[in-house]
Amino acid sequence: MEITVTEESTEPHILSSSVKRQKNTIPCECKICGAPARYSYYGAIIQPTSSSLEFDQSTLSMNQWNLLSNLVHCFDENSGYAFVERFLKEQNRLPIKFRFKYSSVNNFVTSMKRQLQLVFEKNLDFLSLSSHDFTILLRTTIEYTSNVAGMFILCQYNLFDYPPFHESAEMIFQPSAANFTKRVIDQLDPDNTFIKLILSILAFSIIHYTVYRKDVHINLTNIKATLPIQDMYTDLTWRYLLYKYGYHQAVIHFSNLLRCLFSVTGTIVEAHES
Repeated sequence: MEITVTEESTEPHILSSSVKRQKNTIPCECKICGAPARYSYYGAIIQPTSSSLEFDQSTLSMNQWNLLSNLVHCFDENSGYAFVERFLKEQNRLPIKFRFKYSSVNNFVTSMKRQLQLVFEKNLDFLSLSSHDFTILLRTTIEYTSNVAGMFILCQYNLFDYPPFHESAEMIFQPSAANFTKRVIDQLDPDNTFIKLILSILAFSIIHYTVYRKDVHINLTNIKATLPIQDMYTDLTWRYLLYKYGYHQAVIHFSNLLRCLFSVTGTIVEAHES
């Protein structure tokens, strides 16, 4: 699925100085481990119990559990689930022959791209970077991360299973790119938390993923502030897989994910060349 970013959309809408945590927390449970937690604006603050500590600390520290909960909550709050559900309700109200027409699907994809960018703009570690590095890193990675995140959203709502939606997608992205997108969706790992962690890693990667442009250069003013964040997310992802699946299955999940990301590369290249 080809999702591009405009020059205007790469400017950070909210800088760290204007973002404040919500003071009032809501009693709840962690969506990942089921431990008692209090949700604030950016995620869950896990309230440890003796049983949860004895079980969880074998692979993840309390700080890592909190970081994991915050990342998941940030994605859920900003990825536009409500927007997608509203779009589906609007389409379901229409007569069958008028559902998922080109114009509505095209507007949906464009709006979804803008919404998904908020996931990364509101990441606290992203906001800890300088304004210059924030903008450069977002501009460099958004095409890849928004494609992966967009395919993830489409997968969760099975949108490509609707033939009219698929047909409109073929008109927007060309048939070959739409078919590549469907292939990636079918390959995505069923563990939603794992995918959200991978998106966090990709957002802090300082490489050109698929399309090389002469006029795009990654000149971060403080690369030493970026690399530790990527390392932290990578370590967190691996520890999460070990906690949930054990070593053997963790390796399989990572291997399958790499194959899926290669397919994403093929999708973006196909969209650019079509």
